[in-house]
Amino acid sequence: MLQPIGALFLIGASFYLGYHFSVMEGRRVRQSEGFVLLLRHIRAGIVCYASPLGEIYAGFENRALEICGFLPALRAGGFAHALRLCRDRLYIEGEELCCLAAFAGQVGQGYTAEQAGLCDYTIAEMERALQRRQEEAPRRARAARSLTVCGGLMLLLLLL
Repeated sequence: MLQPIGALFLIGASFYLGYHFSVMEGRRVRQSEGFVLLLRHIRAGIVCYASPLGEIYAGFENRALEICGFLPALRAGGFAHALRLCRDRLYIEGEELCCLAAFAGQVGQGYTAEQAGLCDYTIAEMERALQRRQEEAPRRARAARSLTVCGGLMLLLLLL
């Protein structure tokens, strides 16, 4: 009686893990989209309105960045503070993280033209990363689902 229940539990857990990894890929894409939108908002606030960064940050809304806690940290302490505080909850890595860290270190320092150039460069880099991520997301989600289900079935065969 325990073997069929254990087998069902193992198969269910492997399907759940595959689903969870698929959801994480969707969150990864939405967070990247949120960063691109945030950077565009910052650029518009600096170039068009010459607003202080605090006002620019307060006027931005994005559900994906709000959920991970980035926007509240951004409003409380600035871009660099938010990156440090929320790094483990963000699904960004490698080049994206370096690009955002460089932006965080320079935003708000310098003339409007320099800030516009910084924003343009960072937006271009993040848009390239977002495009890559959008192309890779379906393959990565499909691979994660397949690997977790196959792993669960292999474990089931080993235990039987």
